[in-house]
Amino acid sequence: MSTEFNNHPFIDLEKLFLDDPLEILRLQQAFETNGWCFVHLSKNSRSFVTQLNHINQSLSNFFSLDQAEKSRYLSSNAFGYSCIGHKEGIKILTDQQGITDSQSVLPMSIEATLQHISQLISNLTYRLKPIITKLTVSDDKSSKQVELSAFAMLDIVQYFNKKTGPTKIPEVGYNTDEVNCVPHYDPGLFSLSILSTCDGLQLKDQRENKWIDGPDNSQIDQSNIGVIWLGEAASILTGNRFKSGIHRVIYPRTAHQARLTVWQEVCTEGQIKQLFEQNNNVELLPADAEVILANQPDSLPMSVLPGGETPHAFMKRVESRRGLAMMASTSQMQRFFVSFIKQKL
Repeated sequence: MSTEFNNHPFIDLEKLFLDDPLEILRLQQAFETNGWCFVHLSKNSRSFVTQLNHINQSLSNFFSLDQAEKSRYLSSNAFGYSCIGHKEGIKILTDQQGITDSQSVLPMSIEATLQHISQLISNLTYRLKPIITKLTVSDDKSSKQVELSAFAMLDIVQYFNKKTGPTKIPEVGYNTDEVNCVPHYDPGLFSLSILSTCDGLQLKDQRENKWIDGPDNSQIDQSNIGVIWLGEAASILTGNRFKSGIHRVIYPRTAHQARLTVWQEVCTEGQIKQLFEQNNNVELLPADAEVILANQPDSLPMSVLPGGETPHAFMKRVESRRGLAMMASTSQMQRFFVSFIKQKL
């Protein structure tokens, strides 16, 4: 098996699970350099890809339903089905045994598919978790900086790609006119992506300051390739020795090609707690203040509406305008609001 994909580290998960010291060292070096790596998902490639294809077909059948019918399943909480602007998706809370009570209502056929996805990806994620935790948590002091949760968040997103995006791929991408999702890093320990049905995902090479294409799992030679990217928690636990994996989603090179993607994030206790908190923070952000979000490198300030707005309302606009999921935007919100640059006169 090749040790590189797109000229970047390609890690064999089976070797990691066997505690191969060389493969663990390669993983560590990739995290120290960029905070992400490509991974060979399964030694039984044919069976794994067959399962992914079945999952892809089932999810595509659901997402192809008329929007009026899907609207019956719109969730009123953080979990379940949602649709906003340029994308739709399903967010499910999982643990090592599978899906927890998500408090959402979905068709039985999709519930069965979600159980299948959860089992498939959790079998990898929860075997990776102790390996990555061991690399990040060196002593009691570091472990107290971030409390890891027993839960993970399974994300399934379909990008409509009704827009074509700019002719030239942007260097950064500041909003959904330019990219599907702006450059950012996540708040958790790490995420594992196992499915991307066309091009679009890009990872930041922080040493070379350039974007690297993620796998397109619709291509036969890329069908068994996934991605691990670290979140902010890993960076905090290692004193920034491990980088947070910066990533974004551009519009596909083939216009109007919908993109289905599946990943799972190993979360912190802070993230999970926030998901269950009621939206009762009525304290307003200062009217017309300009806000920089720390987890969006190179982003432009975003203005608070005249008259002020709650953090929740502000973050809903961030999600709509920048394509960034509420969970990635709002976790540890007080630290993501780096500064109110100024209030306009």
